[in-house]
Parts: sequence; C-alpha cells; structure tokens
Amino acid sequence: MAAPNSAATSILARGIEILSFVSQAGQPVSVPEIVKVVNMPKPTVHRICGVLERMGLLSRDLEPKRLTVGPALTAMSLTALRATTAMAPYRSILRRVVDEVHETCTLTILEFDELVFLDRVESASPLRLQLFAGSRVPLHCTSAGKLFLAMLPPARRFRLIRARPLTRYTENTITDPYRLEQELEEIRRERLGRDSEEFIEGLVALATPVLDSRGRMVAAVSVNGPAARLNLDRKERYADSLRRAATSLGQLLEGKTGT
Repeated sequence: MAAPNSAATSILARGIEILSFVSQAGQPVSVPEIVKVVNMPKPTVHRICGVLERMGLLSRDLEPKRLTVGPALTAMSLTALRATTAMAPYRSILRRVVDEVHETCTLTILEFDELVFLDRVESASPLRLQLFAGSRVPLHCTSAGKLFLAMLPPARRFRLIRARPLTRYTENTITDPYRLEQELEEIRRERLGRDSEEFIEGLVALATPVLDSRGRMVAAVSVNGPAARLNLDRKERYADSLRRAATSLGQLLEGKTGT
C-alpha cells in the first residue's frame, strides 16, 4: 500500500483546522481573522478557503469578504448527528416540552439566511405540520427565524432583512422591512419569537433562544400548533416550558450536566 502523501495530509489538516475555527466562531469571519488564529500564510489560507468554498463546506456571507459554514458542512453534521445517539439527550428535553404543553416542539439553528431544523418531536395530535430534521424555512415569517433576526447585531440584521424580498406566504406575513424591524425590537426585549399564521395559514408558533455560556444565541427551541389550540395571547403558559428547555439545552451544548 502506498504511503500517505505528506503534502496532502498537511493540506487536509489545515483545511480541518480552518473549518473548526469558522464553525466555532459564532459569526462570519474574514481571511485575516482566520490567518491570526490558524497561524498560516495568508496565500495558503486563501487557497484552502477557495477549495472549501467550491466544495460547499464554506460559503460567503452577505459581506463577500466574510466566510461562514457552508450547506455541505451543515448537511454532513446533521447526517452524523442522526446516525448516532448524540441527539438522544436533546430529544428527551424536547419530548418533555411536548408532554407539558401537548404541542410539537422543535430545535432549530441558523444557517446563513435560513432556519434549519435540527430535531423535532411531534405532538400526539393528528392535526400537525410534518417537517423533518434538515428541513429549511425562511427567517422573516417563523417564530424561531424572527427570534434569530432579533438577537443579531443590528447591522447584520439590517443586511439579512434586505438581502432578498420578504416573500409573502399568508395574509399575515410581514413584508415591509420597517414594520418587521419594529416587531423584532419587541421580540428582542421579550426574548420570545412568535409566528401568528405568518408562514402557514392556521399554524402559530412561539420560540425562545438557547444561549451559550457567553450569552450568544446558538439555537432556538419552539412550539407550534393549530391557531385553534395554541393561543399566543396566553403565551406565558408555553414560555415557561420553553425557557426551562432552553436552559437545559444550553447546559447540554456546553457539556454540563443537570439537564
């Protein structure tokens, strides 16, 4: 068997180091920022990032000079999670919420300008929306999506809202950027995202942020159900369960016990 090519091994290791940094940065990063952390020559980082971008492992942010996790890397991560028992503790927390409020509970993450479903536990009700891990939905008209937007730094939120037209999905969808900004300010204060039949007619949802030890939003946990059952005017009934779940999920993400 041929001996491993040392140059190829070195490039692979450097690529993994770059991917590790970008995925843990918590926000899009520039090549100079990568250079400082990985301690590689700038031309080398440019070359490797170009390869990773063509493979879909990295992608350009709204600011062309900044890089973030690409769709291929997210897909690989989700596949790996579903193929192991790693999601079992997360799923048990979501199931606890379903047992308490009797509605479907979902764990989502932000990828670029879309919401990605990480896991989902359905309620026992026959009247529900079927979505699966890996499904993608828009930000501007979903409870978790609006929550992610609300928690972003204002400049990044401004760019995301105006990066593309705000598609109308129902009569309740907010398509005016200024009006959406106003609602996001209220959501940021309450730390409760809401979808009042804005994405799918007849479906409402409520979401709360999952924070890491530095207070950064890394995921969202939400409940959704038919408007006839899930009354957003009584949102605190669901918010307490969501907040307890968010705390447990945050501890789990930090590798702590007591969930």
